Amino acid sequence: MAFMLPAFFSGIGNFLVTNWAKIKTAAFIATLAVGVKGFLQARKMAAKGQDILANKTSAGGKLPVIYGTRRVGSQIIYMDTNSNDSRDLYVVYALSVGECEEILGRTIELDGNPLTDSARFRDGGYIGSDKINSGSGSLNTVSQNGTGIDAGAGSFGTSPTSKYRYVFNLHHGAATQTADPMLVASMSNWTSAHKLNGVCYIAAHYGYDKEGIWSGVPQLTVQVKGKKVFDPRDSGQTFGTVSTYEWSDNPALCFLDYITNTEYGKGLPIAKINTSTFETAANTADTLVDQEFFNGSAKAITWSGGNGNDFISVLGANANRDWFQNKVGEQITLVNSSGTTILNAKNIKDVRRDEFFGTTEDYRVYVDDTLGADYSSNTGTYLLKVKRFHCNGFLDCNNTVMDNAKELLANMRGIFLYVDGKYELQIEDTGSSTFSITDDHVIADAGITVDYGNKDQRANKVVIEFFNANKKYELDTATILHSATTDANDFTSDDGGEELEVKAEFPYISDPYIAHNMGKAILTRSRNQTTIQFLGTPEMYKLNVGDIVSFTYAGLGFSSKVCRVEALELQSDGLVSVSLIEYFDVYTWEVPPQEPLEELANLPSAYAVKPPTGLAFTDTDSSSTGRPFLSWNEPTDFPNYQYRVNVVDSSGNQVVNKIVDVENCDLIFIPKDTNYVASVSSLNPLGSESTPATLTFSIGDEPVVTNDVKDGAIVTDKLPDSTGTGDGVTGAKIANLAITNAKINDLSADKINAGTIATARLNVSDIISTGNIIVQNDNISDLTNDSSFINAGQVNSNVTAISGGAITTGTVAAARIDVSGVISAGGIIVSSNLTDGSTSISGSNIDTGTINANRLKIDDVTIDTDGSGNLIIKSGGVGENQIADDAVTDAKVSNLSANSITSDTLDSARINVDTLNVKHFGNVSADILAHDGVAVPLSVFGSNFQRGSTDFTTNTTTLGTYCDINIDDVRNNAKYQAIWTGVYGDCTNGILEYSVNNGTSYTAATGGIQNVEFDAGTFRTYTFVYNGTITGLPTTGSNTRLVKWRIRWVTKLNSTYQSLYVFIDNTQ
Repeated sequence: MAFMLPAFFSGIGNFLVTNWAKIKTAAFIATLAVGVKGFLQARKMAAKGQDILANKTSAGGKLPVIYGTRRVGSQIIYMDTNSNDSRDLYVVYALSVGECEEILGRTIELDGNPLTDSARFRDGGYIGSDKINSGSGSLNTVSQNGTGIDAGAGSFGTSPTSKYRYVFNLHHGAATQTADPMLVASMSNWTSAHKLNGVCYIAAHYGYDKEGIWSGVPQLTVQVKGKKVFDPRDSGQTFGTVSTYEWSDNPALCFLDYITNTEYGKGLPIAKINTSTFETAANTADTLVDQEFFNGSAKAITWSGGNGNDFISVLGANANRDWFQNKVGEQITLVNSSGTTILNAKNIKDVRRDEFFGTTEDYRVYVDDTLGADYSSNTGTYLLKVKRFHCNGFLDCNNTVMDNAKELLANMRGIFLYVDGKYELQIEDTGSSTFSITDDHVIADAGITVDYGNKDQRANKVVIEFFNANKKYELDTATILHSATTDANDFTSDDGGEELEVKAEFPYISDPYIAHNMGKAILTRSRNQTTIQFLGTPEMYKLNVGDIVSFTYAGLGFSSKVCRVEALELQSDGLVSVSLIEYFDVYTWEVPPQEPLEELANLPSAYAVKPPTGLAFTDTDSSSTGRPFLSWNEPTDFPNYQYRVNVVDSSGNQVVNKIVDVENCDLIFIPKDTNYVASVSSLNPLGSESTPATLTFSIGDEPVVTNDVKDGAIVTDKLPDSTGTGDGVTGAKIANLAITNAKINDLSADKINAGTIATARLNVSDIISTGNIIVQNDNISDLTNDSSFINAGQVNSNVTAISGGAITTGTVAAARIDVSGVISAGGIIVSSNLTDGSTSISGSNIDTGTINANRLKIDDVTIDTDGSGNLIIKSGGVGENQIADDAVTDAKVSNLSANSITSDTLDSARINVDTLNVKHFGNVSADILAHDGVAVPLSVFGSNFQRGSTDFTTNTTTLGTYCDINIDDVRNNAKYQAIWTGVYGDCTNGILEYSVNNGTSYTAATGGIQNVEFDAGTFRTYTFVYNGTITGLPTTGSNTRLVKWRIRWVTKLNSTYQSLYVFIDNTQ
């Protein structure tokens, strides 16, 4: 007997067969997580895809394990510059745990840009690998500090001892690998002891570039053929001797690696594994099947390839279509025009399709082989085959062993078993019965349960989320629709027009055709889900979970019904609880629809900048500005916003180097000469720079002399000192009116020997002596307030006004005051007239200032003072009498305690039932409005029974209807559960039905068995449960809420007792 045990994940070595309760729980739960029904609901696939492509720099966490082939990001574990010289940056990108088969160096992308993008990587670089011992392609071994060589735009260098703009040394994570030689040669803090054994990583160098190749630390992704795994089918491999292992994307072998690995897996010993079952599962997964484009027949293709290359280029008018059929992980057979097989069922490890803006398309297919000759524009044939299952993904070591194992098992419909002390693996697949279960194996007294499934478990649309390798492992979907029989053009028509969608995720699938077949199996199984549960005899010990059996049970009319064992639960009394599910071929490979062809988007590169056009020189005599200049035209097909202008003379000396944001540049004051060379390049907003446009020109005209002298051009050291003999700057050199205030620093008074100075130009405060000034005729416009400057009797009628602010002492006679303009109506009150006896002042007389609150009489009930002269509302002063009716509005209320509502009730319109959060009801007497507007109870119930006699011995044989129930107050679309039970002998055609039109017609209840037939030859107790929805109740007339129920026997009846219970939930 076999059990599927999640206890395996938490301590399977301690599992005891005598722990019956543990076996029961474990077996049942695990069954739900395997096979077709064990798919994972789509939850966080997008986040997973983004996470594995990110470059992380934070400490902590674990490196992933890569199975199959996958594009991944990295964990940056080292980053430094040489001796604080930031022109050379060194980074170590850790990719995964364990030795990987191959890092596909030429698939490296930096910030999403392939290294073959000549617009960004204008100087090329170098890629070295520890898989190559020496020469081109081996690890770079020299210090990269300083200026490197130009390997060519979008190209790769061949010398491992040269310096480059960038270098990538690929280390594949062997258990004993050497330290990176480039880092050892370049960085004093990286020594030969830094080997990083068992870590697959890339050592990178980036050299400074002023033209914008780098803008921060580059984010690296690369395609990796992942971990080597043990294959028990290969006699050349020895478990535990990792050097004998081979790469594989077989999901059974990847799962075997995980459960036996002691570092990141479960660490099960190989002696506890039934490896023959893993071999069988691996063979099933490796079975080659067809995809739609070929469907078993080779197609024409035009291609080329170079001797020693591991890729071919797809050519011709249909290059995009022909390239698109090649999927990573599929096997290609390629035949040339002479009929010679060039590639025979070789694994495709990568496909690349590039069309950099302004260039032609490039379609490449990379394989696990190399070409033995050169082929140019060869027209032959190719054929692709797909594996039934594969495993291309990453395993997150931060997850639990259980979670990772579930994902790996679901990826192949796997069933993990524990049989006779060993662990086994099955793939749920096609097969035939290996055991027959009959009535003799069923403990009749315990009963038998048959469940035909319900709509909640059924689907007519399945969406599979997976990472599409041909789209750089971006999240993609495959959608499978039900082929309806009601209306072939509407996949929902068999389900009453309702869309029943299931979303499932398969993170290790990267081929759309495999994804399609996984979805097809889920869809078919959801629509064929009859399950049978019973208590069986100890002979059920012979069964294993996943076995296919035939089931015969006369009482339910089952005769050799083919089922699969879904769960086995060992009981304490030695019996076995058995769960079967109807066997239905959901497994046979279906040639899926062809994946829609996607055209390549020809988008501009952010690093592509074109040089300016029409570069020209204009000499002085032809210039409208009188100055020589360069001019050019702005590029029209690429964005730019600045230009770098560089000019050298015939000897190579730089005479101009500037950045301008217009399409011209002045060359003023460049000497007259020949063979000047101008270089003008474009800059875009990212700082990327184009190749320069160049021009050789000569300056034939001296700079033009003008009367204008540039501001600031004449400085002290440009003028000769005067000796007093007519040299220096003479009067003849100074133009009339040229001397202004700004030119004079100081001027001696004795130099003023003619003319007069206007009084407005004099500061009289410095020239008036005490008592000696007469003010008249407005000759002096302002006087100081010092009385000593004014002679008595000299202030005469010439003074027409004196500022009131100047009168600081004495008094002004009343005769001298015009009161007409300052006294308001009502007269003026002087201090002698205002006494303590005055009881009032007209408010109209108070038009300025404020009155202290202490001077006001207040009622001391509503109004009070704060003691500082301010008027306030007395505490508690505003009572009910002070608040006007309707004065309190929403805006005036900050919060209101529910305790303050002591009378009346809130109108239902004032309660937002959408956000009402009720934890408990104390005494519910609520009802609900039915479809005809009448309030009905939340639920209603009806029951009835029939018996031949009170001692339940009389056999009822009369055909017809029984257990009639009339249930009123039913709401349209209410949910029902009907339980039909009874003691029956041989019976034929029993039906449970209900009527929504007062018995005019009846509808068979759904969610259970109809046309019941018993042929056991004896009386037994049977129970049937039905679940469904009441629809079709009328909205007008009589009996709009009445539903009639009954049991009806059509052909044969033998019964001593039968009953019917109907529960109706009006809230759903």
